[in-house]
Amino acid sequence: MNILVRNLSKGVTEKELLQVFLPFGRIKSLSLVIDRLTGKSKGFGFVDMPVDSEGAAAIKALNGKLIRGQKVRVKTTTQGVRSAMNQTDRAHRERFEGREPNGAGKGRNSGTSGARRQKPHR
Repeated sequence: MNILVRNLSKGVTEKELLQVFLPFGRIKSLSLVIDRLTGKSKGFGFVDMPVDSEGAAAIKALNGKLIRGQKVRVKTTTQGVRSAMNQTDRAHRERFEGREPNGAGKGRNSGTSGARRQKPHR
């Protein structure tokens, strides 16, 4: 079962997350999503538990639990762990694609002062 863990404190390590999930059963893989620029956690990760009943028990027990003072959200994900991580990376690239390093290219903060572009009338 592929599990998404959200709203993690930025300081939570993979080792800590592993200790949280181990009491519920075997873990096939576990990973935190790390920001490539800062090297810090983005506040979410994935856990793959091969036995669905163990994964369901972990979700039920851990959803809403405080970890390092933050209430985490735990749920299943329909995608594989690597697939979901790749999708996150792709979305990040697409969101910034076309922008120049100083932010002067295309995009939301391109100096339009919040004004919306109007579509031409036909």
